[in-house]
Amino acid sequence: MLQIPHVLLMLALSQTFEVASVKPSTSTGGPVTMTTDPGRITYTNISLKRILLRAYDVKNYQISGPDWLDTLRFDITAKVPEGATAEDTQEMMRDLLATRFKMKVHRESKELPIYGLLVAKNGKIKPTSTGNPDDEQLAGMKADEGKDGFPVLSLKAPGLVIETRNGRGRITAKEQPIAKLADVLSGQVGRPVIDRTGLAGNYSFVVYFTPENSDAGSEPFIFVALQEQLGLRLEARKGPVEMLVIDHAERMPTEN
Repeated sequence: MLQIPHVLLMLALSQTFEVASVKPSTSTGGPVTMTTDPGRITYTNISLKRILLRAYDVKNYQISGPDWLDTLRFDITAKVPEGATAEDTQEMMRDLLATRFKMKVHRESKELPIYGLLVAKNGKIKPTSTGNPDDEQLAGMKADEGKDGFPVLSLKAPGLVIETRNGRGRITAKEQPIAKLADVLSGQVGRPVIDRTGLAGNYSFVVYFTPENSDAGSEPFIFVALQEQLGLRLEARKGPVEMLVIDHAERMPTEN
């Protein structure tokens, strides 16, 4: 009788959830909720694209697949084995997508239009000190409006928050790398933004801008706002982008 080493058995078990339920969501038009408690994951009204972002650690613009990945919604609950790491959980989610949605994927590099984030001639952004990882990882927001028309925001620990209000946008960062700003800008300008500043360290700043889909804002659009307020600029170019290509996925998950 073949004896499977206990260590190898534990490794095999760690790649799948102990119990998982995947169903089409009944929360029509409701908000997306994502809860990760010790030992359990609960996602409500979530799209498969949101799951892919977490499972494969990619950005929205790196996913190439059918449109329904972003429109069909599902309710997912899963029990995580004791002692599983964040990397284990990612692997379990990839296994869940493969077994329940028959999903097949591959990675490839594509030459795509991008923006390079560069230091402008008037570059003036200065690094700040490194944040304390033991600080509370929450952003405090008061109900009262500040003089800029946005709620008063207090970042108690390193982080980055983007807000829109009455046709205006605000990006608030505390002790963040410039690469983090580039990631956020990708969602604002409709194509990947790659940090090409060469700036090391962490930065704290506030940027006010008018979102591209708004014509009611009093601030400049993000391209001008970055240059005027931070001394950074976006330059259109082409470059290689690693893509996660969805070769096949079923619209309806297999039964629980």
